[in-house]
Amino acid sequence: MDALLIYFKTLLGLETDQLSIWQILVRGVMIYIIGIALVRIGKKRFLGKIAAFDTILAIIIGSLLSRTLTETDYFLEILAACLLLILLHRFFSFIAAYSDIFGNWIKGHERVIPKDGELLREAMKKSSLSEQDVLQSLRQNARTDDVRKIKTARLERSGDISVVMKEE
Repeated sequence: MDALLIYFKTLLGLETDQLSIWQILVRGVMIYIIGIALVRIGKKRFLGKIAAFDTILAIIIGSLLSRTLTETDYFLEILAACLLLILLHRFFSFIAAYSDIFGNWIKGHERVIPKDGELLREAMKKSSLSEQDVLQSLRQNARTDDVRKIKTARLERSGDISVVMKEE
């Protein structure tokens, strides 16, 4: 167990004054993956219309690039970490295009909120949506506040609520 702890401390450069490029790259990958998990925990409404993995990439890249403006050390290493994160993002996007399970993990999945004119309270609770939130979306997207006119409405991956009306 001690050997494993020493390995991770060395890999991440936790007990050194000078980080190697490999330690910076490993840290970048770890922060990216941890960041996706943290933002996914925050749910769709936390982000609005941007996928978790897009948001995390923007935050990390912005933070890293700002460091290159103010610090004299690690300029090339930080740029390498940014490039690695962009490539990792592209790789995750590629995997998500072919794997629904992976895509659902990093982008989320849609959830039916009202169905056949009835609000699905459990689905609303899981999505942190109140009845007023759903009714607001129905008014904005379907021009109605009568749930009975709705065939289905889904909280999409983007955080938008899409509505399919019943046929009259």
